[in-house]
Amino acid sequence: MATSERVEAVYRSAHPKIWRALLAVAGDPDLASDAESEAFAQALRRGAAIDDVERWVWKSAFRILDGLLAARRRPAPIDHDTTPTIDSADAEFLSMLGDLTTQQRQIVVLRYVGQFNAAEIAELLDSSPGSVRVQLHRAHESLRSSLTEGKTA
Repeated sequence: MATSERVEAVYRSAHPKIWRALLAVAGDPDLASDAESEAFAQALRRGAAIDDVERWVWKSAFRILDGLLAARRRPAPIDHDTTPTIDSADAEFLSMLGDLTTQQRQIVVLRYVGQFNAAEIAELLDSSPGSVRVQLHRAHESLRSSLTEGKTA
């Protein structure tokens, strides 16, 4: 299969999941689109040098997004009025992620949207599986605390 066909097949199958994961981390549909588009464009340029296109795009998109977020310093609040592709379940999920650090957002999104395990997430984020598990635990604690506060408020 030609490189462009491999990249197109990954785009068709993984685009919605990757874009939603990037949106959940960034909180901005434009940043999510920019990071994803650049990752796919780079995959096309690199061609046959990439063995696993989908894994490479996930990793590259998150690295590109990291750079875009660093330039911005912190994720923007999510403006639900400008994101018509987000349904109510997505909006609730995104609002719950708002209090997490960028790293915790990435890990939660890769775990539950991307369905990667700790070792795979560690590989994607150049971290260790232990660190991923710790950050995931901290994210769970933060989310649990937010949900508990919401019930008592």
